[in-house]
Amino acid sequence: MELLHRLSHERLPVAVVDGADVDAVRVLALAGHVRAEVPRPVRTMQGHHQPPATVLAITSLGRQMLRRFPAAHSH
Repeated sequence: MELLHRLSHERLPVAVVDGADVDAVRVLALAGHVRAEVPRPVRTMQGHHQPPATVLAITSLGRQMLRRFPAAHSH
């Protein structure tokens, strides 16, 4: 949900490059909260490389989730 809140403040489409965030985008897309292009990891000599994901839109379901679970602000 944290990533969904961060994405709601971005101008879409946006590229997500951090591996953990790409995984979170994959989960949000599977849940129907965002429309995104998430490329498969690429096998390299060192293991795997995850190309950036592109978040195209937050869906109406994703917007419902944002309203239902407001961002927790820690001060």
